[in-house]
Amino acid sequence: MMIDIFNPQISVVAKGLEGKVITIYGSNNLGKTKQSTRMKKPLYLPFEKGLNAIAGVPFMPINSWGDFKKVNKQLTKNPEKAKEVYQTIIVDEVDAFSKYATRYVCDQYDVDRIKDGNDGFGLWKEYETEIWEEINKLLNVGFTVVFIAHATEDKDGKILPKGDKRVLAPVIDNSDIVLFLSSNGVDEDNKVIKSSAWLAETNKFFARSRFDYIDTYIEEFTAENLEKAVIEAIKRQEEAEGIQAVTYEEQKQKNSSEKLDYDQLMEQIIEIGTKLSEEGRLEEVNEVTEKHLGQGAKVTECTKKQTDVMSVILDDLKDLLEN
Repeated sequence: MMIDIFNPQISVVAKGLEGKVITIYGSNNLGKTKQSTRMKKPLYLPFEKGLNAIAGVPFMPINSWGDFKKVNKQLTKNPEKAKEVYQTIIVDEVDAFSKYATRYVCDQYDVDRIKDGNDGFGLWKEYETEIWEEINKLLNVGFTVVFIAHATEDKDGKILPKGDKRVLAPVIDNSDIVLFLSSNGVDEDNKVIKSSAWLAETNKFFARSRFDYIDTYIEEFTAENLEKAVIEAIKRQEEAEGIQAVTYEEQKQKNSSEKLDYDQLMEQIIEIGTKLSEEGRLEEVNEVTEKHLGQGAKVTECTKKQTDVMSVILDDLKDLLEN
C-alpha cells in the first residue's frame, strides 16, 4: 500500500482474540497458566516450569534464549503454516524471560553482567534491542500472544506485574488487555474457588484494557469467560458507535504499508538516477544518496537489509524528477 497522507486508512476493530496481546498476572495458583493453555490452539513456551501439573498441552522446551529465538524464528518465518497449527502463543513468564535474555547478551559479549560490557558503560541498549526485536517479531504475525507474569508491589504497596522494566515496557505497551487475578479462597468443602480477573486500574493494583465497552471485572476467570468478555465488548462498541467489526486479516490489511522489494527498488532507482544524470543533475542524485547512506556511498552497493532506506531514496529521487 502506497504512502499517501491524502488517502488515509480508517481504523477498524477486529473480532475475537486473534491478533490480540494479553498480559495475565497475579500471585501463584490462580489459574494463569491453566486457563491460558485452554485458549484456542495453544503453544506453550515455558521460561519457568509451569506444566508440572497440567497434561496434554503442546509446548516447546525453552532452556535458553537461543531456544526461544529458534522457536520464534520458526513461528514467524512462515506464519501461514504456523497459524494452521497454533493460534495462541503463551510466554510464561515475563521475569524469567528477561533473565534468559540477560544471560544471552552477557554470553554474546563475553561478560558476567550487563553493566560490565561496553568497557564499563553497560550493554543496556543491546539488551533492550534484543528484547524488542524478538517481541516485535512475534507480535507482528497475528497470533493471540499471552504473557504471564508474577505480581509484585511498589514502594506504596500498589500491585504491579513483576519484571525488568526494559522487558515489561514493550510487553505492557503492546498489550490490549492486562488482567490482574485475585484469589477467592476456598469454599465450604475446602475446594479452591476460581480466581477473579480485573481489567481496570484501581489504587490497589494495575490493570487495563483498550476496549472501552469491556466488563472491568470477570468474577470467574476462565479462557471461555475472557473470550466472551472481549467478544461482548466489541458487540457493544458496534452498537454504540455504529461501526462494523472486521476479521483480523481485514484489519491487518488496513494496517499494512507498501511491501518493499529489493530488486524492484534497485531497478527504479537506477532508472530514475539515469534520467536525472542525462539531465545533468548527477550532483543532485549524489546529494540524495549521501544524505541517506553517508559520504561516498552508492545505492548500487545497498544490501537487502537496506530496502527501507532505498525506498526513501527512491521517493526523494522521484521528487527531483518531478521538479
